[in-house]
Order: sequence, then C-alpha cells, then structure tokens
Amino acid sequence: MKRIRNLPLALTLACTFLGLAAVYLLYEVRSGSRSALDAPLPAPHPDYGRVICAAPSITEIVFTLGAGPRVVGVSDYSVFPPEAKDVARIGGQINPNRERILSLEPDLIIFQGKHQVLSRFCREQGIRSLSVDIDRIDHLMSAILTIGTWLHEEVPAERLAADIKRQLSALARKTQSRPPRKVFLGLGHTPGDLTGLMTTGSGTFLHELIELAGGRNIFADAPGSYPRISKEALVRRRPDVIIEVLAKGLSPENQLLLKSDWDRLSTLPAVKAGRIYFLTDDYMLIPGVRISQTAHRLAAAIHPELFEDPHD
Repeated sequence: MKRIRNLPLALTLACTFLGLAAVYLLYEVRSGSRSALDAPLPAPHPDYGRVICAAPSITEIVFTLGAGPRVVGVSDYSVFPPEAKDVARIGGQINPNRERILSLEPDLIIFQGKHQVLSRFCREQGIRSLSVDIDRIDHLMSAILTIGTWLHEEVPAERLAADIKRQLSALARKTQSRPPRKVFLGLGHTPGDLTGLMTTGSGTFLHELIELAGGRNIFADAPGSYPRISKEALVRRRPDVIIEVLAKGLSPENQLLLKSDWDRLSTLPAVKAGRIYFLTDDYMLIPGVRISQTAHRLAAAIHPELFEDPHD
C-alpha cells in the first residue's frame, strides 16, 4: 500500500523532470540569438571589456557599433573596418586557436551560428559567449540589436539596423519597376572547367538579395542552402544573367579562363547578351553591415540599365 500511495508523487516528479528537459531541449535548438551559458537575455555584468569576434560579420557589427576598442581578437578573415586588421587573430571558423584565445583573456566571445567547438570551449573555460544566426536579412537585423544590447550600444544598434533597412528598401523600390531576370549566382568553380558549380538555394541572405535586386534565383528550389549543381541543370534553366562571386580576388589569367568557360555555353541567354559578371568585392559573401553594398552590386549586374555603370 505504501508503494501505491507514493505512485502519484513519483509520477508527478517524473512529469516535472520531463517537462523541464523538454523546455531545455527546445531552448537549445531554437533559432536566433542565444548565449551558450545563459538564457537569451543580456548578461548581468555591467560591461564586457575584452571581446572576441569569431566571424567577419560579427567583427563588422561590433566595430560599427563603436565597440571596437573593446575587441581583443578577431577571426582570420576579418578585414573590415581597416582597424580590425591590427587586432590579434584567433583562427578561422573551423580551426579556432584555443591557446591564442586563452592568452587574450576574453570575457565575451561572440560567434555566428551553432559553433559547437567554441561553445564547448567557452563552457569548459568559464567564458561568456553569445551566438547569433545570420543566415537571412532579418537574422542580421536581430543580430545587430542583440549584440547592441549585450555591449550596451542599444542606440547605435537601432540606428544601424534602421539604416540598413532604409537602404535595402530604397534599392527594392528602384528595381521593382523592371521585370525580374533569371539569375545564376555562382559561388566558385575551377577556371577552365565548369564542373563543381556551387550556387545558393532559398533560405539564405544571398537568395534574398537576388530577389530584392530585381532577379529571380533559378535554383531557389534546389535542396540545401548552398547546393552543387551540374552544368546540364544550369543549361536547362537558361539564366538571363550569370554572376560569379570570387571574394578572394581574380587574376587576369583566371578571368580569361572563366570567360572562356562561359563562352562555350553560347546558347544561354546570359552568354548571348554578354551579361556575365565577376564580382570580387570582399564583402559579397559576408552577411554584415555592408550587405546594402552587396545588394547594389547585384542589382547593377541584373539591371545595368538602372545604373550609370554596372561595374561601379
């Protein structure tokens, strides 16, 4: 009888435990900004004086908010603003240098996405961390406001987000007067060979910028965020505009090879019209504060008639 009388209590405790576990798991997988140690609310400390930015997009945001003097470390590929080049490097997204990070004695590390390596490292070392998703344009706006809150730069963050929205809206109004053109956005292939083509599917900031810039992403229905596609699939979809993004730069020799690659597909409308563009700006693949410049570059390639010079 004693066991039966305690059964409801045991069931109650079990249900409570499972409920708490479910809430915890939901918190762990939810998208958006979050802390690796705390609930997604501003940390209790009044200030963070030693910050590491573990992605170029994060570096851009933190410096633009005026918190650059607090940054003691940045990821290897952080090049903007220029003063970020003088800050200590902590490695790349895949291979962060743990020893270097510890030597910098940070009290906050901000990284992009679910960075399991850095998240685990921060927990083990007792370092506060903040993770922000920046896959889409609205994610960027949320990340700016969240980082602004954590760094007590709320007013600059609100201004920055509003300014980016204003610029993107102005560009959208400019391009919506033209019929959308079918766009292939190439994210790199080996010069001299049209195999291994990579592009963007839907659900990415690049896809959104193509649409905003007056284009129609011909691989919006492809599975995955950044799918690899075949030359045959590209030919079947007949793009009006071909844009290759080569953020690491392009030598004159490789540009000739790439141009020759596309010339072999002479039946494509983009090739016939000469609408092939190679964009080498370092910000093109970074969902950071220069996203409006990326949108402008895409729009100038998709609808050059709206701009004085599509290469400006």
